[in-house]
Amino acid sequence: MVDTTIRFIQADWHSHKIRFFAEVLGMVLSISVAVVLALTTPAPPMLLCYTLWLMASGLLVSTSYHRGSVGFTLLYGLFLIVDSIGFFRTLLS
Repeated sequence: MVDTTIRFIQADWHSHKIRFFAEVLGMVLSISVAVVLALTTPAPPMLLCYTLWLMASGLLVSTSYHRGSVGFTLLYGLFLIVDSIGFFRTLLS
């Protein structure tokens, strides 16, 4: 299983370097927001968090669409919409 996963990652890297980089960056941004929230609770910097979430969602929706994944494209598209609403509500508050 580990060997298969490593081969899959290597094949994906060799066949679609830009998509691979964008996907990894989107995941790193998402995890970074989780860390920021955990470290700054109960008063996290929501403008920063929403900005990073929007960037991550934009990257991940485009890479999942390119990959042909309907489920993840819809999921990240919904995250993009929800995060946009939160971002604008944060700006207005």
